[in-house]
Amino acid sequence: MSKCRDLDPLFAPYADGEVAAADRASVESHLDRCPPCRENVAEQRTVRAAVAACRPALRSNAPNELRARCAAHALSAAPRRSFAGRLADRPWIPLSLAATLVIAVAAAFIIGVNDKVEAIAAQLTLDHVKCFQFAPERLKHIDGATAAHQWAEKQGWTIEVPDSSASAGLELLGVRRCAMSSGRVAHVMYMWHGHPLSVFVVPRAIDGVPDRQEFVEKFGHEAVIWSGKDRTYVLLARARPAELAPVIGYVRQVAH
Repeated sequence: MSKCRDLDPLFAPYADGEVAAADRASVESHLDRCPPCRENVAEQRTVRAAVAACRPALRSNAPNELRARCAAHALSAAPRRSFAGRLADRPWIPLSLAATLVIAVAAAFIIGVNDKVEAIAAQLTLDHVKCFQFAPERLKHIDGATAAHQWAEKQGWTIEVPDSSASAGLELLGVRRCAMSSGRVAHVMYMWHGHPLSVFVVPRAIDGVPDRQEFVEKFGHEAVIWSGKDRTYVLLARARPAELAPVIGYVRQVAH
């Protein structure tokens, strides 16, 4: 644990690609042996990726109160610049601070979305990106029935887990528990023709989400949302709607 604490100040610059050459080998050697720190760095990289993907929306939706708090953290010797400019262009800001600010701005943006379907898509797209940064290597490749049984035993509510399917190009990785603003969700993770694909299951029908599927593009991903049998489903991947049609049909046959 002391090694983790000693190296923690280096994780932010490492995630930015700016750690000193003399320290890089020590950080990488530790990350190879330490899953919690590896997860920490993966989450930091996800925050950076989220900044790049969401920059225009985050800039325009940051509330004045948050801008004021960000300004208070600026170094006194730094030239005066806008909040957006400092956040986007200063990679040496400690990530513990930068991550807090980005997440706060992202939350303000998501909460500010009036369309509930849009808000759900935004939240779960960020979860999809984050989980695939570090989770797949920890998941056991099991069949859908076993995954569903294990989920019900641990979480206390049932889900249907579509199995791997050669015809649909799906390889089931496993199921994680994730969270959104309205509570816990099941995150069923797949590789789809070699690319990450997620199916999120919310244990209730959410008001405003119809039983017919809706497509929402968020941060370079396509989210497909529908409800049924007191559940809400969100399928996410980097693809065009037409490309997703076969896999949507397969998932809906099982999880309907």
